[in-house]
Amino acid sequence: MKSIVIPALLVLLAATILPAQAQRAVPVVGRDYIEIPDGSPLDSTDGTVVVEEFFNYICPGCNSFEPYFAKWTTKLPSYVTVVHIPAAFRPDFAQYARAYYAAQQFNLVDQTHAAVYDAIHRTHILPAEGDRPDDGRIAAFYAKYGADEQEFLAAMKSFAVDVKIRRATDHMRSSKVPSTPAVVINGRYLVKGRTYADILRTAEFLIEKEHAQ
Repeated sequence: MKSIVIPALLVLLAATILPAQAQRAVPVVGRDYIEIPDGSPLDSTDGTVVVEEFFNYICPGCNSFEPYFAKWTTKLPSYVTVVHIPAAFRPDFAQYARAYYAAQQFNLVDQTHAAVYDAIHRTHILPAEGDRPDDGRIAAFYAKYGADEQEFLAAMKSFAVDVKIRRATDHMRSSKVPSTPAVVINGRYLVKGRTYADILRTAEFLIEKEHAQ
């Protein structure tokens, strides 16, 4: 009797569980991502799907997410454009949002992006969460990569950077981004997920969804 009942039970469980697992494999709106009404990227790029990562260097979660996200971006198809958008929730976030946009002006983002995370969270060269904001220390850090320290400090405090931060903040609000890190696809979908793997898997699904359209 046991040799008959056990296989039958396993078949019953498989018939119940496997379809549910297969159904969960496809991201579902509301659970795995949120639709953004009338959403669009901060800066549209013709012919590509835009992946926006909302981040801040000082954010511990962003620091943990960065290696996974960076590796993932290297495998994206050519019809995808990746954009980093710094969040400025509070003064210790704002200093690094300003630093990011100043680094853009000096063409230093690619060279320094990972290094800034490292300097905050590993070597503690730069102010971390809970530390007093210090624009001077940040400017001195970027000077090691070729920027003039005083010019970089002036760029951080410039009107042009103020405008970029206001635009980014407005876009973050309209994109329904509650915290960092966050990923938005083509301005239309805010990705959710319990793990980094969930987030990136759903992002891939949405990229293909947008590309197909």
